[in-house]
Amino acid sequence: MLDERAITIATDYWAAHLGLSSAELFAEPLRVIPHGNAWADYDGAFTLFRDGSVVASIPAPRIEALRSRLERLPLPFSPDDLARALAAIATSVVGPARIAYPRKLRPPAHPARALLATEHGAIQALRDACDATQWDHGGSCIDQPCSGVFLGSQLVALAGYEIWGSTIAHIAIVTHPDFRGHGYGRSAVAHLTMRALAAGLLPQYRTLESNIASIRIAESVGFESFATSMAIRF
Repeated sequence: MLDERAITIATDYWAAHLGLSSAELFAEPLRVIPHGNAWADYDGAFTLFRDGSVVASIPAPRIEALRSRLERLPLPFSPDDLARALAAIATSVVGPARIAYPRKLRPPAHPARALLATEHGAIQALRDACDATQWDHGGSCIDQPCSGVFLGSQLVALAGYEIWGSTIAHIAIVTHPDFRGHGYGRSAVAHLTMRALAAGLLPQYRTLESNIASIRIAESVGFESFATSMAIRF
């Protein structure tokens, strides 16, 4: 189970992100709210699921019509139930995605280190080896805190994080297509997670539930699920 500090930081972040107080975030089985600033330009529903509670952020002009549709669903409902309920107006669905934070950190199994500001060429070579979707989902730039695993001079796994809300280190990971399945990605994530904790941040790992390889990396490092997200564009 996640410790109280991690739960408090995560709850405070997501509550602020959705324009709620921390006490309100998961206080009801279903809470439907209008988009705040973070989602103001998104014509769709962003939802968080945790321990049988659902928070759904929806554009204000649609909120009454969609509130009644969601309130007809039996509680607790799942991300799949939500997707089916909104299928008629959905153009794309991203999720369900697991949001996880470290509980008991396990160290890297392979040598990993922080990347230097001069090593942008190694990152570019890794980017060139990945397809565009892989890089979009997991790539990082040298301007971010990055940890990597090298085989000789070749960067074979890269983890980087962005800081969200001054408290969350949101981690991305990508592994060279020719070197997957050896634990290099896991070691890069473990090293970066230790660096984020040392910087006083809460490391966050979010990945699609369908991405089994990524889920395994998170679990093997010691991340534990906090909530599930789903974004449905109308």
